[in-house]
Amino acid sequence: IKKRNQSDKVDIKLEFRLGINMGDVIKKDNNLIGDGVNIAARLEALAQPNGISISKSVYDFVVPKTKMTFNDLGIQKVKQNEFRAFDILLDPSQKRTLKTKASPKFKLSRIFLGIIIVGIIGIPSFIFLNKSNKITTKDSIQNEKNIIADMPSILVMPFENQTGKEENNFVGSGFTSSLINILSQSQKLQIHSSSTGKYIKENNVNARDISKLYNIEYILNGSVQGHSKNYRVFIELTNINNNEILWSEIFKFKNIEDIFDIMDNLGISVLRALNLKFSIDSDHLISRNPEVYRKYIMAQAAFQRNNLEDNYKSELLYNEAIKLEPSNSRLKYFLGWVHWQRINLGISTNPQEDFSSAYKYSYEAMNKNTDWASPQAQVSILDSIMGNHSIACGRLPTMRPLARTVEDISLVAVVEVICDNVEEGIILFEKSLRLGPHYSSWVKKYYAIAKTLSGDYDGARAFMERQLDRKHSWEGVEKTFYLMLAYISMKEDDLEKAKKYFALQKKQDGIGETAKQFLNDNSASKNQTFYIDVVKTLKPLGLPDQ
Repeated sequence: IKKRNQSDKVDIKLEFRLGINMGDVIKKDNNLIGDGVNIAARLEALAQPNGISISKSVYDFVVPKTKMTFNDLGIQKVKQNEFRAFDILLDPSQKRTLKTKASPKFKLSRIFLGIIIVGIIGIPSFIFLNKSNKITTKDSIQNEKNIIADMPSILVMPFENQTGKEENNFVGSGFTSSLINILSQSQKLQIHSSSTGKYIKENNVNARDISKLYNIEYILNGSVQGHSKNYRVFIELTNINNNEILWSEIFKFKNIEDIFDIMDNLGISVLRALNLKFSIDSDHLISRNPEVYRKYIMAQAAFQRNNLEDNYKSELLYNEAIKLEPSNSRLKYFLGWVHWQRINLGISTNPQEDFSSAYKYSYEAMNKNTDWASPQAQVSILDSIMGNHSIACGRLPTMRPLARTVEDISLVAVVEVICDNVEEGIILFEKSLRLGPHYSSWVKKYYAIAKTLSGDYDGARAFMERQLDRKHSWEGVEKTFYLMLAYISMKEDDLEKAKKYFALQKKQDGIGETAKQFLNDNSASKNQTFYIDVVKTLKPLGLPDQ
């Protein structure tokens, strides 16, 4: 191209920018979508005219095989994508310096200078920077601290993959999730969400702050080590209040596929170490097939991002897993949520069909897993949408004692609010937030609605204002917060604040909520009085019908 442009015979000079990335893509309607494509597009926009920018995945692949010169641009963040970029220097004049986003490790080294650390999935660490650039310390968030537990509180940290093989990364997630599920079956333990462990690990929170902020007494650390035919799991239980190692053990196995055979033994050993007598129901795993479990972990991660592209990616992964295990009703339960999410996001091409699929998969999971609260809650939510409140609410006495994990507790809380048991729902939401403060942001969304519905405007406002200084992975959460704050302001006759909050909710996507969307999102509730009142109250601010 450069040679062509230098020719006198060329009237129109052409300039190109190239962006090259490697990653997963999804084929949909003769188009390719997904982060793999998005980052390639971001790299193209980042490239110089007549230049080529590549991602780290491409750089690592080609740098040993080429004599080209590369310029490291560091970590770049464009819109919602964060990636490390490199320029290929076709000409020395192309060398440049771009502003680099500080790495997590570098951010942590600057904590004591008051630099913000933003939580990966919604909640910040123990130092924040709010929107008015005012430093907020631990002391100002004590009202969010856990209530001291009357039973041992344990955190399972993410297991580390030390096998040297990236394809075994799912093993750590498998052990972590499995242990949480096993230990949650004990009525004598408080088990924290895996998202809490992930947050603490990624932000290097020290033991003292873990104990103080979360009221956690015990931490379970583990790693998977070794290589083919010689694997081992190292596990250690520590009392963080006195830094005493209570118990440690090494479990050996020959093949990576054998890890599922030792998971139950791990859980029983931990319970014994805590002097708890308990019998384990071994049928708690999503799957004992490593490939199925890997696809499940990836599908869950995509689903939690709550957007169009990741919804289809999640469906694809779940269907691939179900193809490997057609009778796995637990996988179908999660696939049911994917179909329901599609309706909520407004991307369904056939809402009736998606609703039927969601109900069918949930119902099958409920019937085949009678000791699992989540499918019962999901079916009850869908029954409520169809107006079958007596059937849906009639399941609550069965659901309540089965709600042990953060997901179970959160979903049963939703059903309680749907059934007009608002105070009971708030109690469960608050328990969920204590055990899983870094769990999915949808819990915070529905807790804020429940607090507003209860009439506790001061509590609802304080919670939402704190949350708005934080990053949320679940799309649409901030919009709900602003809507509820506008509603509260109108109820308190503060028109100026109401206008401000209403404008901010509209700014989130440039369109804003409509009365139809809000009522549809909350159509499951047995008592519609509050939701109709929200629409009526926000009408003067410009809430459109549809």
